Amino acid sequence: MLKKNIITSLLLLLVMLLAACTEGTNVDNQSSNSENQGSNGPLIIGFEADATTLMANHDVNYVTDTLLRNIYDPLIDRAGESGEFVPVLAESWENIDEKTWRIKLKEGIKFHNGADFNANSVKYSIDYILNEENGSFYRSRWANVDEVVVLSDYEVEIRTAVPFPSIIQRIAEDLLIVEPGYVEEVGIDKASKEPVGTGAYTFVDWSRDNYLKLKAFDGYWKGKPAIEEVEFKIIPEFSARMSAFMSGEIHLFKNIPVDSVSQFGEDEIGQVSSARINYLALSNLVEGPLKDVKVRQAINYAIDADEILETVLSGYGTRITGPLSQINIDYVATEDYGYDPDLAVKLLEEAGYKPEDITLTLDTPSGRYPMDSHVAQAIASQLQAIGIKVNVQVNEWGKHLEKIQKRETGDMFILGWGPAFDGQSTIENLFTLEAPYSSFYDEGIEAKIKATNQLFDQNERITGYAEIQQDLVDQAAWVPLWQQADLYAINSSLNFSPRVDEKINAFEMSWK
Repeated sequence: MLKKNIITSLLLLLVMLLAACTEGTNVDNQSSNSENQGSNGPLIIGFEADATTLMANHDVNYVTDTLLRNIYDPLIDRAGESGEFVPVLAESWENIDEKTWRIKLKEGIKFHNGADFNANSVKYSIDYILNEENGSFYRSRWANVDEVVVLSDYEVEIRTAVPFPSIIQRIAEDLLIVEPGYVEEVGIDKASKEPVGTGAYTFVDWSRDNYLKLKAFDGYWKGKPAIEEVEFKIIPEFSARMSAFMSGEIHLFKNIPVDSVSQFGEDEIGQVSSARINYLALSNLVEGPLKDVKVRQAINYAIDADEILETVLSGYGTRITGPLSQINIDYVATEDYGYDPDLAVKLLEEAGYKPEDITLTLDTPSGRYPMDSHVAQAIASQLQAIGIKVNVQVNEWGKHLEKIQKRETGDMFILGWGPAFDGQSTIENLFTLEAPYSSFYDEGIEAKIKATNQLFDQNERITGYAEIQQDLVDQAAWVPLWQQADLYAINSSLNFSPRVDEKINAFEMSWK
């Protein structure tokens, strides 16, 4: 019988050593001098990657979205602690019938250039997504929208081709409001580099892959922000972000290296259980052995995710066995494959393969998720322990996303998804053929997804998503890993409370 043998143990030991001493994490033990920082200067936030564009409603990407939400406002948002829907630019909303939603808007709000926010702004922003020529990656999420009708200056109707019960989720998670006159005047290219919104901060300067500088909008409808200047400083490597924090160069960053938590003071750490999940995609959209369900199942049995969580992530995370996090309203428990390398080899042989005849490529980012590249190496080690050769390809974050969108990754890739509070937000966007970050497609499962998405009856939706979750586990679409634990380093002079949805809104912060 194959056990967690000496080879596996040595390989995992090697990964742990890498996690402890490679460039990605380790910083000499030192106390932070963040308490010495002045509280009147710019707020500098260390961020793992840059936005791909400053045009709203274009790129489905947490990094881009986080930066943009300091410049643009949504109609509806989620409360930072509970995740419940709260009005922002919208005053109220109602469901007229299964295909009609009416939204009343707040009045008297100005864009940064002095233009009025109104119903035309909302229609223009949604129409941007729907216009195929714009190439918005949000389009597949809004495909059921038929038209947006302006009823008055401050009232719009969204009419859908089929029942669309989750449209409020789409509005809250996707839609930011742009100024139509500005975009028409300067063109999309310039608007993508010098944005105008109604948000708390106005654009100052953007040096791609270096920094984004913003300043407080004096005319912000909620009141002037407490912090005058904000800079998102792009620092891809964990170790470099940590060094920058320790030296006082930055005041805040997300994803403290888990092997370095002890180097921070208790008042410098913020922690929240995220709605983000991390997973290993097993792509059946690229040619190779993973088109066979038995091979995908074998990989699930060959990977001991519990051990990786404990050894590489020091236990910072909650194991998942299916495609949804435990705080997702549509979550149901699914049975874990478990660690059984003997069964993995047996399944490979049933599929017509010898483990030593299989070579797979695993794409991973570095510095985007906690210990991401180290996790990839640990997975490779476990697969290599049963004879499968794995080539790990480490990508810069933007390149990683581009490869996934263009279906140019290898057989497997590491990705996180979230925050996601409902089943549709994850399942539709990761398991349908046209979704930009999908890695798995099954005609029958996609039909179930589309049918379930149209159900207004909540009990029927829950039942539908429960069946789909089990189908995806049975088909071994992923190796589910864990629900992420978010660790923030926070300057002792900064008031900041981590949000369950991971947004980093400077308007909510202040100096002590």
